[in-house]
Order: sequence, then C-alpha cells, then structure tokens
Amino acid sequence: METAEPQYTEVTILVHPEAVEGVSEALFSVGATGVVEERLALQVRVTAYLLADGNLEQHIKTIRHRLSALEREGLRLGPGTITQRPVAPQVWSELWKEHFKVQHVAPGLVIAPSWEEYQPEAGECVVVLDPGAAFGTGGHATTRLCLRLLVAYVKPGDRVADVGCGSGILAITAAMLGAREVIATDNDPGAVMAARQNVRRNRVEEEVKVVEADLFPELHRPFDLIVCNILAEEVIRMAANLRPRLAPGGRFICSGFQAASVATVEDALVKAGLRMVSPTGEEGWAACVAMRPAVGR
Repeated sequence: METAEPQYTEVTILVHPEAVEGVSEALFSVGATGVVEERLALQVRVTAYLLADGNLEQHIKTIRHRLSALEREGLRLGPGTITQRPVAPQVWSELWKEHFKVQHVAPGLVIAPSWEEYQPEAGECVVVLDPGAAFGTGGHATTRLCLRLLVAYVKPGDRVADVGCGSGILAITAAMLGAREVIATDNDPGAVMAARQNVRRNRVEEEVKVVEADLFPELHRPFDLIVCNILAEEVIRMAANLRPRLAPGGRFICSGFQAASVATVEDALVKAGLRMVSPTGEEGWAACVAMRPAVGR
C-alpha cells in the first residue's frame, strides 16, 4: 500500500517592510520550511508553505496573534492580510523554482539550482542544489550568514556537524571547503531525503553523512566546527551540551533568529563555557560564533 504524499497549504501575508522579520520568524515557528519575500512598491508579500494537517488552524491563529503583537510593539504592519490556498506536493516544489536563482553568496562560493546551467569561473566553489521540501537555498539572510561564516572558518581536514541540515546546503558547502567528515542531522524525513539527494548531486558522499536525528548526532569524538540554522529557542536548548561536542579551539556557528535574540543566545552559550566572537547580521537577522577555549585557557 502506497503512503499518501503530504499536502501543503500556501500561506501569503502582505505586510509593511518593517514587519517582515517578525512575520518570517512566526512562520518558521509554526513549521514553515522556507519563506519567500517578494518586495513590492510599498509592501512585502511573505509566502510560506505549511503542512495541511490538524494543526493548520491553530498555526494561522498563532500568526495572527504575532501580527497583533508586532503592531503593539510599534511596528507598521501594513495590510496584514493572510490568504491561504491548498497546493499539491508537486506544485509546492515547483513554486520554489520561480524564486531560486544562481547566487554568488561569498567570494568564490556560488549556489546554483540543479535545473539551471551555470559555468563556474576559475577557483569558484559551486554547490548545486534542489531543495525539494526542505529549507535552505541560500536565498534567506540566515542561510547566507552561515555560508559566509563557513567560508571564513572551515579548514581542510575539519570534522563538521550540521544540525538541522534542511536541504544539506551547509553540510555540502563545508565538504567542498575541505572538511574531511561532515555529519548532517535533521528530524524531518523529507529534509533527510532531500539532503541525501543533494549530497549525491554534488558528489560528496565520501565526506557527508546525513542522519535523521533531533539536534546532535551520536557523539563518537568532538567536532572542529558545528553549524546550525534554527530558531533561537533550539540553540538555547542545545547550548548546555555543546562544549563536550566541540574540540578544544572548535567553533560553533548559529543563525536562524533576529538580532533582538542575540543577547539571549550569547548568554546561553557563555553559560555553557564557550567564548563569544562578534556577531554578524543582515536584514535584521543575526548569526553568532562561539568558540570552545583551547586546552589550558
């Protein structure tokens, strides 16, 4: 007996640019695997895809409450209209193609969709991607921040973990930058399948292993670098267990949250025995880097 494919609902919210970050964060918090922002003349159309399950009505209520909270916080909400329409799984994946183009994310790093031809220039590292039903195309600020930090910190021979890997974009990039072993985890079976397909597509099967897990992979030996692009609450939840999973001098890169959450995230990481490096940000979103002190420090 064949298993029915999951059904999705397209949720579109029309808001003022000031409210985009808060709306995007609300969508991620109720299970959106990606958000598309379309800039109009005076407003932004924010679109996401949610599973059409028994929780959908409650998710919409949560989003409406967040919109009201943003207005109470003094942000200009704009129309704030929410529209919904059911989409078939095949349509869901095709809709992303309209927004996913070749991206030059960092010097020497290019993210290219699998359905477009791209001729790399000398020395470019090209990650070919089909996100399927998983978040992570490089189009969102949090993914770009993580990619740039990987370019800055991954060293040849590193052992890397990508927690909440989505499409596998960060794990694959780490491997292409020279990591000898990358363990990528996600608790969504659809994301695990998409990530494995992208690993094969980029011919890094020898370096990257994708496993279904909640947060950390099973610990055999510590990592030189751990990266995650997830909500601030999840970073805080994993903070207490980070230090033993990082090698001395190892770094932890995290994003997926707004700049307003940086202080709370940094506080949890410092309490876990890590030393903070200056945060970075883009479009109101933030990324933090923490380091386990080397032996004797």
